[in-house]
Amino acid sequence: MTEIHHIGYWVDDLAAAVDWAGRVLGAGPFTVVEHVDLGAGFRFRGEPAVLDHSAAFGQWGSIILELGVVHDVTPELGRALNVGHGNVSHLAWTTDDLDAEGARMADAGCPLLTTSRAGAWADWFDGGPVFGHPVEIHQPTAGVLAMWRGLKHG
Repeated sequence: MTEIHHIGYWVDDLAAAVDWAGRVLGAGPFTVVEHVDLGAGFRFRGEPAVLDHSAAFGQWGSIILELGVVHDVTPELGRALNVGHGNVSHLAWTTDDLDAEGARMADAGCPLLTTSRAGAWADWFDGGPVFGHPVEIHQPTAGVLAMWRGLKHG
């Protein structure tokens, strides 16, 4: 069974969104990653693409809340990822086998959108016949796991 690990939202002002989420939702404390490194091999539908964004991660009950602001994005990718203030950027779960989970997503009608093999190993998929937003699947690296553990102990 898949289980939601985190949910992400696009925002226009990262600092203001982090402040609001802490005050109103009780989420946090937040860890901010400026200009997330997606690696030189980052791809959108198999082609090189740009997604220069910063993200803030904070514990929100049993899941992590990710708030993201985009600095630069390939236009087609921006549309596929629903970039716009307040939009759900993605929901995410984890796997031990990204290739197998990717094949399962394709079979479920959720085609691959992006691949990243840098600090995080994560693929984004179209939401398919149910979700109106992308799904991100992580095969967590040691660095990502350490960051996530730190959020829970904040």
